[in-house]
Amino acid sequence: MTYSDPAAESVGKRVRRARKRLGITQTELARRVSRAQSWVSGVENDSIPLDSIALINTVARVLRMHPNELTARPYRGDTPAEDRGHSAIPEIRRHLERYDLDPEWVGEVRSLDALRAAVEHACWLRREARYTELADGLPALLSELQAATHLYTEPDRGTAFGLLAFVYQTADSVTYSLGYADLSLIATGRVRWAAERSGDRYHGVVSTYLRIRNLWSSSSWNDALTVINSACASIEDEYVAGKPEALAVWGGLQLRAAVTAARKNDADEAWSRHRLAAEAVTRLGARQRTNYYDLCTNQPNIDIHGVAVAVELGDGPKAVSRGETVRLPKGMQSGRVGHHHLDYARGLLWCGKRDAALAELERAEKAAPQLVRNHPMAQQAVRTLLDLERYSYRERIRRLGVRMHIL
Repeated sequence: MTYSDPAAESVGKRVRRARKRLGITQTELARRVSRAQSWVSGVENDSIPLDSIALINTVARVLRMHPNELTARPYRGDTPAEDRGHSAIPEIRRHLERYDLDPEWVGEVRSLDALRAAVEHACWLRREARYTELADGLPALLSELQAATHLYTEPDRGTAFGLLAFVYQTADSVTYSLGYADLSLIATGRVRWAAERSGDRYHGVVSTYLRIRNLWSSSSWNDALTVINSACASIEDEYVAGKPEALAVWGGLQLRAAVTAARKNDADEAWSRHRLAAEAVTRLGARQRTNYYDLCTNQPNIDIHGVAVAVELGDGPKAVSRGETVRLPKGMQSGRVGHHHLDYARGLLWCGKRDAALAELERAEKAAPQLVRNHPMAQQAVRTLLDLERYSYRERIRRLGVRMHIL
């Protein structure tokens, strides 16, 4: 028996293979995803792209597979340099699995101040979407912080657990972004575990914010909104009282709810949640300059989420009109900048503005190359532009395709 390499297949071929494995017809698959049989045929012959996360997740769920199987993630490199970050995953996995065992750190544990500086650097790498550097350094930092939680006594022990919660948060980000959903789920649980021991209830709520992405993968939109509502209710008194940490976490949760509702294709709910997040930012006022729990609850993030919500709703014209008014502040996190340019590019592409879409993709890659090269929607956008190739941007899109290992 011969086996095909799923990673070398197109998305359409992977859909067809999964459908046949399930033993259903194109007509039956179409019925289950509320589409026409001709649409399924177009997907399977690669003339119709799966150009939204919600669509990929819905099709994957019907085909009884994880979305990453459908998009062939993670996208491993062919050389040691290209595979950096991915090659660190086994050690990250090992440290996430031995979280409650005796530490194996050999040598002196640094002071809390030195550890705090190291954790802030890791958080900075996450914000800048520098996943290879972050992944390479995570195992040692996790090991040392685990040792610190055993070495120090209260109240320093609680502080060490708080730092560990932040590092687990960075582990969640790098594993999710590189395409290791199972590890992201584990890391989210570790954030909650460490936060409980730190005594910081808000950081525990942040673990809920992180958990939502894993519910997205199975198209569990209603479950995700239920979890978000429960988390918001748990800090409602502090939110009403105007405590800044509560305002920031509440706002972050509402932005995640807005994207969730958009992927559910509920426009009214999505924009309502977006307004609630904006209200929290308004109440924060000047305090929004403090990046509570690395959630970036501030006005620029509200603005770029306006584009993201429109994109998730499949509303290209609204995404473009909102994108035209966004002004990114100097020094904004590279990861957020990269995501924004990618979302704006998708809206432009849907509106037939191919040259402008390519320019935005180039800006996205320049701001956050590791994020863009590992993002399935960036891959799809580049493939679409290659299929619609025109002379004015031929060489530029081909160079981008090579960098993303599409050509």
